[in-house]
Amino acid sequence: MNILSKFKKYSVASLLGLSIVALSSSYASAASSYISPATGLITNQSFKVSVYVESTITEPQMSGAQIKLTYPEGVTALSVTDGEFDSYLEKNIDSTARTISINAVNSAGNGKNGKIKLASISFETTLTTGQLQLTIASDSTITGTGGEQLLTETVPGSYTLNISATTADTTAPTTDTTATTSTTTAVPVTGTNEIFFYLVLAIALISGGVLSYKKVAAR
Repeated sequence: MNILSKFKKYSVASLLGLSIVALSSSYASAASSYISPATGLITNQSFKVSVYVESTITEPQMSGAQIKLTYPEGVTALSVTDGEFDSYLEKNIDSTARTISINAVNSAGNGKNGKIKLASISFETTLTTGQLQLTIASDSTITGTGGEQLLTETVPGSYTLNISATTADTTAPTTDTTATTSTTTAVPVTGTNEIFFYLVLAIALISGGVLSYKKVAAR
């Protein structure tokens, strides 16, 4: 066997070994965390999203996840509901920092792989239009059964808001400038004077008639 043949065999073996190492390294850290749905239209003040973790291959299995989410001003986190992990060490809502911290683990020997729901989160917003984004913090982690960090990708949730303004309470006291306006018809001044004149005249005639009758009767 000449030197060239030996070099070729050595090169092929080296490349094959490096490929296996590189492939193994990529497999050992192939996990992601994302918010579902990732996009959408929000038409109600109250809405809910889910957080998932996922390993893209059969191995490695996930033994735990510590995921931190951030949400914007005008949004309130109401509650965090358990997902598919065995136990939950933390489900904390920090309304001042507007962050949600979730720490969940699987029992020993019960690592999970594939698409796993970490939790569901209920929100409420006072915003009515514009864009709303929920993000997964960069210091979040997914832990493998060997203690290795698996998380390499995070996907935020981006939503468009179109919430109708709350209708005002129509039963509240208001000043109605058009309601129950009196429309009394004024009596003409000339009409009032004529009635009074005829009334006086009638009284005078009656009085005159009575006096005349008395004079006749006296004779």
